[in-house]
This record gives sequence, structure tokens and C-alpha cells, in this order.
Amino acid sequence: PAVRRLLLGLLALALLGAALWLPGMVREVDMGTGYLAKQMCSCVFVGERSVDSCRGDMLPAMDAIELEALAQGIRAFLPLLAERTAHYEEGFGCTLAP
Repeated sequence: PAVRRLLLGLLALALLGAALWLPGMVREVDMGTGYLAKQMCSCVFVGERSVDSCRGDMLPAMDAIELEALAQGIRAFLPLLAERTAHYEEGFGCTLAP
């Protein structure tokens, strides 16, 4: 019985920790995907460089974020967590989609 209570207590603490940690992590991932989408869009469409060339300029912490080149923009995403898209418009540059 004592071991079972200990395990249940540890499980409750782990769930509480995850509940407190997850919203902050999701917010940071959303900011990271937005940053990467915007920077990569500007590099590719304004700077007229390749996606591979631009990717090398990004921080190593951004390596986990996946990219998709679109006809007039860049989509950056981490599956199930966050997704942001930056669109290029001639004369205005790249802007993040809402």
C-alpha cells in the first residue's frame, strides 16, 4: 500500500508538472515556428537564395522545426504543436499569416 501511494503521488506530481509546463512550451514553439517562417521567407523570396542556403543561417535550436516551401511563402511547423506560414507579396516582403 505505501509503494502504491508513493507511485500515485509521483504520477500526480508528473501530471501537475506537465500541465504547468506544456502551455509555456507550446507558446515558445509557436514563436519559434513564426520566427523561422518569416526569416526563411525573407531569405528565399527577398534575398533570392535557396531554402538550403537560408537554413544554414538559422540557429541550431531551429533544426527540429520542419519547413515547406510554398509557391509564395514558407510554412514552418512542428507536428501536433505549432504551425506558422509567412507569405511573400511583391513590394511588401514577407508577413506572417494570422
